[in-house]
Amino acid sequence: MKHTGLGMCLVLGLTVPAFAGPVLTDVTHQAGVGDAGNGKGVAFADVDNDGDWDLYVSNKGGANRLYRNNGDGTFVDATAEMGDNLGDAGFCMGSVFFDYDNDGWVDLYLPKGGRYEIEANRLLRNVNGRFVDVTETAGVGSKEFTYAAAAADYDGDGRLDLYLANYGVGAKNQLYRNNGNGTFTDVTDKAGVGDRSWSWMAVWADVNGDNLPDLYVVNGRYPAGEPNTLYVNRGDGTFANASREAGVADANWGLGAVFADVDTDGDLDLFVSNYVGPNALYLNDGTGTFSAAGAASGLADMGWGKGPTFGDLDHDGDLDLYEGDCKVANQLYRNNGDGTFTNIAGDNPAVQCSAVRTKGTSFADVDGDGDLDLYVVNWAVENRLFQNQTNGSNWLKVRLTGTLSNRMAVGSRVWVRDGATLKGMADLQTASGFCAQAPQEVHFGLDASRTYTVEVRFPSGTRKVIENVRPGQVLQVVEPSELASR
Repeated sequence: MKHTGLGMCLVLGLTVPAFAGPVLTDVTHQAGVGDAGNGKGVAFADVDNDGDWDLYVSNKGGANRLYRNNGDGTFVDATAEMGDNLGDAGFCMGSVFFDYDNDGWVDLYLPKGGRYEIEANRLLRNVNGRFVDVTETAGVGSKEFTYAAAAADYDGDGRLDLYLANYGVGAKNQLYRNNGNGTFTDVTDKAGVGDRSWSWMAVWADVNGDNLPDLYVVNGRYPAGEPNTLYVNRGDGTFANASREAGVADANWGLGAVFADVDTDGDLDLFVSNYVGPNALYLNDGTGTFSAAGAASGLADMGWGKGPTFGDLDHDGDLDLYEGDCKVANQLYRNNGDGTFTNIAGDNPAVQCSAVRTKGTSFADVDGDGDLDLYVVNWAVENRLFQNQTNGSNWLKVRLTGTLSNRMAVGSRVWVRDGATLKGMADLQTASGFCAQAPQEVHFGLDASRTYTVEVRFPSGTRKVIENVRPGQVLQVVEPSELASR
């Protein structure tokens, strides 16, 4: 049943005493973020550098929205006042925030999708909290049908580069290298990443642990689908197509993908959300070779999958999964901690968004209380914001600043340990799921009665180790200038 009211509390069916788990409350109207456009994408970033997460909604037809966070989980529509083309009324899809000029202000790239062939993507530079269109001078005004964009420093020069997942007959994906002077160069052919499939999403992730960002491209067309592509970074500016050897050339009609350490073994596993064909969980052996978990994982749903996002909703130390669906209802999976997941969406009808076509989704702590809230983008009906009422101190958030590496520290890896026991690992990414960008912080559920060691590996190879860290705080870590610091 579709939920149309407000303030409806949803108790997740956890194997803990009643009401001890997280409670999700629909606060869409109170928060002021119920845009009802033809929603596609969601992107979180701190656009005004005030310490909280602002929200950008991309619409495929109709105006986009920039919602500025008031600091308490309520928002103001700041689209008109914060700069050029923020409310772009073209066909926008998976927009992405990335600090391409390393000035400490996140910039914004708009993939336009293309109402007309001549419609170009846009790059908006953030100048002290106001966005200015610099597309022409930057050289990134692609006129392909771009569905989503993702940023990473693929060549290790300390600057964020940009990859475009392009859609349509004969369309070639594009990689733009950041020249460091406000301009970009198309290096697609040189790098060997010009996938000509019908691409919907691209996700950067270090799949083999060598501190180089690899690239996963989600492809698909009706009716049979099309294999996804994994490009492994060689470290010399080029990539090798390792899709089949790695075991992740999913041949269904894919739309979304997300990398996360779902089994807490220190490497990034992969979940693929398929529009046609079963969804799939691929477990990483640590070398970038994956094995399909299959139906036994509980994640092989046969709906019209689109927007997956992982997060520790209940702070029990493992990652749960929310997935948007375009057919019947969205899914909410509790991680059982044994390699299996249980779909508890049926017990939580509001988060199902039944009979609604959901697109991008993302977890984000929008009210700053330490637990993960959930934003859901819907097509032609109101988007939804669900506030997590778990509260308590059983969490840790880590925010990073690069110095030798890119300023956003995108591509950094964070480990949390209790003595010799790994309690969690996460990478800082710019895009994942379907047309989605999570906030630029990593979140862990932890026992607040204990202290932990946090280790950060930045893209430059520099490491920082912080000991005796107590949960219930936002840990700010700045990249040291030396090779290692303890």
